Amino acid sequence: MMDTFIAPGPGEMGKFQGIVQAFPNIWEGFVLDVGCRSGNLKRLLPGQKVRYVGTDLNPPADVLANLEHGLPFKEASFDVVVALDVLEHTDNIHKAFGELCRVARRYLVISLPNVYELKSRLKFLLGRPISGKYILTPEPPLDRHRWFFSLKEGQKFVHVAGRQHGLEVIAEGCLIGPRRAVPGVRLLVGLLPNLLSPWYLVLLQKKKGIAS
Repeated sequence: MMDTFIAPGPGEMGKFQGIVQAFPNIWEGFVLDVGCRSGNLKRLLPGQKVRYVGTDLNPPADVLANLEHGLPFKEASFDVVVALDVLEHTDNIHKAFGELCRVARRYLVISLPNVYELKSRLKFLLGRPISGKYILTPEPPLDRHRWFFSLKEGQKFVHVAGRQHGLEVIAEGCLIGPRRAVPGVRLLVGLLPNLLSPWYLVLLQKKKGIAS
C-alpha cells in the first residue's frame, strides 16, 4: 500500500502546500524549481532557510532555460531540485530526468500525473478530452503532454532511472486533494493508486560519493 499525501486546498497553491508538507525537513539551502510557472512555490518555503531559483521557458522565471537543452548550472549546484508535473512535457524524458539529477546535490522532488486515474478513464469512455494537454488543435500548441502513462509506470521509471544516476527513492506516494482525504476514500487511494490517485509524488536522495 502506498503512502498518501494531501493537498489541503484546491488549485496550484493547495497542491504546492501539500508537496511542501509531505517532505517538511528538506527545504533549506539552494532550491531549484524547474518548470516553475508562476514561481508561487517560493511563497510556501521557509524564506530564512531557502535561496530559491525558478527556471522555465518563459517569464516570470528567474532563469529562462529549456530542461531538454540542458540547465545552465554546474553539477550538484542545488541542495533541492523540484520538478512538479514537468517531465511529461518533455520529448526526451530520460535525458530530462538525468539533467535534474545532475544539478541536485541532496534531494530531488518529482510529481507526475496519473493519466490512468478514474476521472480520465471516464472521460475517455464518454468520448471527452482527458486534458487540454492532449487535444489535437488546428494551430500548433504552445505546450502539451508528450507522455501517456500510469502511476505504476511513472513509479518504475523513477526508481530505475534514479538508481542509474546515483539517487535512491526515500519517500513516495499518492498526492490527492481534500475531497479524497476522507478516511475511507484515502484508504482506497492507497490500495488502488493506479485507479484513484491523480498524481505520483516522490522524494529521491543523492547517494554519498556519487556524481551524476
